[in-house]
Amino acid sequence: MNKKGGRRPYGGWIAAIVCGILCTVALSVNIVVADPSIAGQDLKFGMGYDSTTISLDGASKLLVVLVKLRQNLPLDSWSWSVGAAALAFLLHNLWQHKEERPGKGVAFLSAVFGVVQVLGLSICKLDSWAFVSENFYQMILALCCMAGYGILFYHAVWGFFLALRRVAACREKTPGNSLARAFAKNPARISGGLIFLGWLPWVLACLPGSVDWDSHTQICQALGSMEMTAHHTVLSTWLHGGLVQVGRLFGSDNLGVFLYVLLQCLVCAWIYGQIVAFCAKLKAPRWLQYAVTAFFALVPVWGAFAQSMVKDTLFAAVFSLFVLYTADIWIFADEYEAQPILYARYAVSALLVCLLRNNGVIAVFPVLLLMGCRAAGKRKNWKRVAVAVSVIVVYFAFNSITTNLLSIAPGGINEALSIPLQQTARYVVVYGDEVTEEERAAIDAVVDYDQLAENYQPMISDGVKGLYKNPSSQDLMRYFKTWFSMFWKHPSCYIQATQANSYGYYTIAESNFDLEYYMFINEPSMEWKDLNISYLDTSGEARYILYHWAFLFERLPLLGLLANHGFITWWLVAICAWLLKRKAGQALPAVLAVGMLWLTCVASPVNDLLRYFLPILACLPIFLALACWATSPKSRKVS
Repeated sequence: MNKKGGRRPYGGWIAAIVCGILCTVALSVNIVVADPSIAGQDLKFGMGYDSTTISLDGASKLLVVLVKLRQNLPLDSWSWSVGAAALAFLLHNLWQHKEERPGKGVAFLSAVFGVVQVLGLSICKLDSWAFVSENFYQMILALCCMAGYGILFYHAVWGFFLALRRVAACREKTPGNSLARAFAKNPARISGGLIFLGWLPWVLACLPGSVDWDSHTQICQALGSMEMTAHHTVLSTWLHGGLVQVGRLFGSDNLGVFLYVLLQCLVCAWIYGQIVAFCAKLKAPRWLQYAVTAFFALVPVWGAFAQSMVKDTLFAAVFSLFVLYTADIWIFADEYEAQPILYARYAVSALLVCLLRNNGVIAVFPVLLLMGCRAAGKRKNWKRVAVAVSVIVVYFAFNSITTNLLSIAPGGINEALSIPLQQTARYVVVYGDEVTEEERAAIDAVVDYDQLAENYQPMISDGVKGLYKNPSSQDLMRYFKTWFSMFWKHPSCYIQATQANSYGYYTIAESNFDLEYYMFINEPSMEWKDLNISYLDTSGEARYILYHWAFLFERLPLLGLLANHGFITWWLVAICAWLLKRKAGQALPAVLAVGMLWLTCVASPVNDLLRYFLPILACLPIFLALACWATSPKSRKVS
């Protein structure tokens, strides 16, 4: 005890060092199942091969554990010792700020993160939970890793909360130079212009623009060389094909692609400029406004997608605009009552999200229903009810016209069956010898059973969905009864199938920009279905420079985390925890929109696909601004 009767000053340091080591073990562990044969060789290392009589089977459990740890821990890496010391120092300093210590809710989230992270890494590296469940040794090691990741997440959130407090306490100085004053006066225009300039190298290097395979299909459907369907939304398909037709008036498919890319860049730069302006409206610090501008202008993903003719680029921007307006309509409700035209603006953004991508409805409708329910019975809020009803009615009317009057076939139901079909396929691969004849017949009525195991790919469901037979409703009902009964035999198989097809959206594993696909798809020249599209730069050197810059950025410390979908997801979770702590309920409808879209990523046919996650990444600056706004005591006084 010290003179004041408190704990010895070194007690906190000991705890910090232990926690630092535990966190470092979690971060550095090799995700492998310790091989007994390698452990047997390691056992004899340095003991003399001729003199020892010890075998792995007869050794004590403590000795076996210590030998197996040689395979799981990088014991020869001095850098991890530096990391453990740095973490211990940071944790000890953080413990001095108990005023922002997260509560039980964040502690629970930390435990969830630890479990999800370790299970996800096991699936990522081993395609199973073997790292966690193979034997008792693996279980203990996995529990230590879970604890380390949980401690790390808890203290990362603690540090984030403290940083938000300090940001709120800082006083902004008057802009000093002319550019800063111009930015403060009109952040939307200045930031939008800077973002557009940041994309120019990508656009010029990839002229006329890279055309995604889905976009080729949409163009051909619009031009009539393929059957038109609503697999890709009709509005998006018309936009693709319409601009290519304009290019053909001048004898060039390349011109049509460039017109689409130019329109896309202008619209997206304007929208992302609006996000910066919204940050300013919420009184976010200027450095955050500058950082958001740099985020959209300089992070390689945005430039790469700006020059790519793919429906997800425009959808990501429009979705982020809808999320922005959703937060705006709840926080600044009085402005909407004073200017009813703002309601029309909100309705248009919501409708475009629904019509540019099929999963947009899943994000928009719950927000509209929430707004309508909250406004129902309150006469002064009838405009909100009108907005919700009008968007839903127009959406269904548009689909009815395209299906019934224009005879455009709707998308196949197999697009919504990625999860159950992947679960069935994995079951057949792992437990095929347990499948009964009745179960086999029920499955074979929906998908080709004989090819199911061969076509199964853990991270992508396209191979399994391609076996879909368009069954009757009775066959589907029979299949789902079988699917449900098989779940109870091996529930972990179903869970692992879903996790293998989705872990990238919630596990902090390897970063994945995957930009080469969006920069070289026209190479060397694509003449497919009567299209003639090719890059003007035939050498491709400029594209290679930009690609390798993106490759390097993805691997930069800290900055590279912006390419990690799992990291962004958990950062957004931390922001939501802060909003709840600050009782900033006005921001929760925006959380609902992003959360629903994130669920569609988890249920999507491809794991860890950047273009699926792009809309959520675009919303990150909005939530950072909301976190700063919620820090102010005035935030809860806004209607």
